Amino acid sequence: MLSNLLENSKLFRHLVEDLPVGIYIVDLQRRIRFWNHGAEHITGYLAHEVVGHALEDVVQACDRQGNSFSGERRPVTVTLTERRPQVCSAFFLHKNGHRVPVTARTLPMAEDGGAIGGVTVLFEEEFAYREEVPGPAMYGCLDATTRIPSRRLTQALLKECIVGMEESKVGFGLLRIRLLGLEEFRAKHGPQSVAPFLRTAARTLRHSLNTEYFLGCWGENEFLAVLPSASPVTVATTAESLCDLLSHSEVSRWGDRFAIAAEASYTVASAGTDLETLLRALKPSHLAGTAKAAAAGAANNSGRLRG
Repeated sequence: MLSNLLENSKLFRHLVEDLPVGIYIVDLQRRIRFWNHGAEHITGYLAHEVVGHALEDVVQACDRQGNSFSGERRPVTVTLTERRPQVCSAFFLHKNGHRVPVTARTLPMAEDGGAIGGVTVLFEEEFAYREEVPGPAMYGCLDATTRIPSRRLTQALLKECIVGMEESKVGFGLLRIRLLGLEEFRAKHGPQSVAPFLRTAARTLRHSLNTEYFLGCWGENEFLAVLPSASPVTVATTAESLCDLLSHSEVSRWGDRFAIAAEASYTVASAGTDLETLLRALKPSHLAGTAKAAAAGAANNSGRLRG
């Protein structure tokens, strides 16, 4: 039945090919049999690149902590063995190497006679971040490589946050994410060789952060994120989560795959803090801590994480 549906039903293909969600179908051998335009758009993989391949070779998903959905944890496995639909949030690995947050639903496909013949998976992005094309008014405000706010704009926003904090007496969280090893990579392969790492990291970070959070460029290999929350637990766990997701992102270069290594420093701004003091609190020489320690009630509000 599954083969007949996929090979002979023009109506089926017409209905699902252009739906604004990702859809793919796997058979009992866990091979991809169908991959629609929505799946192409979300993952970057074209149908002819994935149809016929094993699911595990294409859909590499993890949770927010970077734990892979594999083996018995994979929702498709549960649906194949228990015939139960599954709904989960996950981060798919895009063809370009960054992580994309999605909500995925699995549905069993019944053959004639009631036996299960495969699984249909529907998925869509949880946070549809759209990269804006800058017009004249945005000249110099977006970084040319990453297409996120430049250091100049980031610094201006930080100053505004500090002024607003003095008026409202409500603090905010600040994260600095630094990519590791790019100096050596740049020296070995040339100045432009690190651009894919910066772009991939920026996309993963932007897709991973809530829409009300701000992300901008800072140093040569650094990003700053501003969180409206002044909770040390929220700030610290967000830093840990970002490091985990970056460590599960990767860059392809001349057929080789390079994982991204990063560290995140974090702090919470409070009334009376100026910009220089706030940035000094983010230095790696500051008292080290982990997000788990902060969540457990560590007295210090600043720390450093490594992914």
